[in-house]
Amino acid sequence: MKQEKVKLGARGNRGLFSIDFDYEADSLGVYHMFKDDQLRWRKNGIPAGAVQKHKSALHWEFQGSEREWRESLVPYLAASLSDYIVKEKEWKWVKEYIEESFLYKEEAPAIAEIAHSLLNGEREEVPETTLLQKRKHFIYREMAEEIKHHRSIQWRPMFTFRFGAYYQLLVKAASAAIDEYKWEQEYQTLVEGCRHYRKQRRPLHEAVHILLQEEPVFLNENKQVIDEWTRLDYLEPKIVFEDQLPFEYMVISPAVSLSPRYLYLYTDTEDGTVQTFKKIFEEHLIVLPPDEWPSG
Repeated sequence: MKQEKVKLGARGNRGLFSIDFDYEADSLGVYHMFKDDQLRWRKNGIPAGAVQKHKSALHWEFQGSEREWRESLVPYLAASLSDYIVKEKEWKWVKEYIEESFLYKEEAPAIAEIAHSLLNGEREEVPETTLLQKRKHFIYREMAEEIKHHRSIQWRPMFTFRFGAYYQLLVKAASAAIDEYKWEQEYQTLVEGCRHYRKQRRPLHEAVHILLQEEPVFLNENKQVIDEWTRLDYLEPKIVFEDQLPFEYMVISPAVSLSPRYLYLYTDTEDGTVQTFKKIFEEHLIVLPPDEWPSG
C-alpha cells in the first residue's frame, strides 16, 4: 500500500499539511516514519519538503503544484497513515475494546492476537476473514479523501466522523476472535480429556485401523470390522468431540473410546481431524495412504 516515491517539483506553490494527534507518542512515531522515507527520497535526488514536529502536532511543508499535491503527496500520506494505523494502533484498539466491552482482562492479549490473525487473513476457515481483510482499502480511501479536502487534520475527530464503519469491522473482528478463543479453549480441554482418558484406561485393542471417509470404517487388530453398534456401546460420553454429528460420521470420539494401543489412520490428507489424532495419540499414531487399507 505504501508508495516509495513522492514526485514533487522543485518549483511551485509552497503549502503546509498538518496533523494534530491526541498523543505525542503518535506524532513521534509518524514523524520518524516520514523522516525515514524522506531520507530515502533525498538519496535518490527527490525533493521531499520539510517535516517538523511540535508536541503532538506534525507539519509537512511542501512545494509543488496542486496536481502534484493530489497525485503524489496525498496518496503517499494516505498510504503511510493507513499503514501506521494497521501496524501500530489496531491491535491496541481491539485489545482495549475486548477488555472494556467483554471484561476479558487476562485473556485480552490472546484474543487480540486471534483478532489480528483474522484481520490479516490468516484464518481462512472463519467466515468473517474475507470481509475483514478489505479494511485496509477502506482506511486508505477514507484517509485519502480527508487529506485531499483538509490540509489540517484533527486525528480524533477524523476517526469519529470518517471511520465509523472501520470501527465496526474491528468490533466484528473482536467478536469473532472471542468465539474462536472459546472454541480453542474447549478444543484444548477435549484434547487433554482424551489424552488423560487414554493414559488412565487399559488398552482394549492392540490396534485399531480407521479408513477416513465421510462414514469412517473401523477394523480391529484382526482386521475385523468394528460395527456401528459396537462403537456406540463403547462410546465414552465425557470425551465426545463431534456432538453435532450423527454417530455414524463420528471418528475421534469412537476411536479414543475403543482405547487402542496403536491407531492406524488411512488418509491422503493432513486435515484438522488428523492433526487432532496426532495430539491425542502422539507416537502411537500411524498415518498411511488409503491404498494400504487392509483388505480383511
